[in-house]
Amino acid sequence: RDSLVFNMHKETKTRSVVKALLWRVFATGNGYLILTSGFTSTNIGAALLMNFTGLISYFYYERLWNKIKTGKTTQYPE
Repeated sequence: RDSLVFNMHKETKTRSVVKALLWRVFATGNGYLILTSGFTSTNIGAALLMNFTGLISYFYYERLWNKIKTGKTTQYPE
């Protein structure tokens, strides 16, 4: 039988907690830099900029974590 086999990955709770905490540190720093740097002169401009930079940053943050094997287990389909 020919079929595609996809390996499933599962994260440990520790990995998930570490990822979440590190992301909040990074996101807080991102917000702080935008609010104190004066890139925008309005609140809505700051909010939009934080959301845009947060979206781009989160994409690369997740891509980086995909390369880290610690706390990730492989589950094979039955």
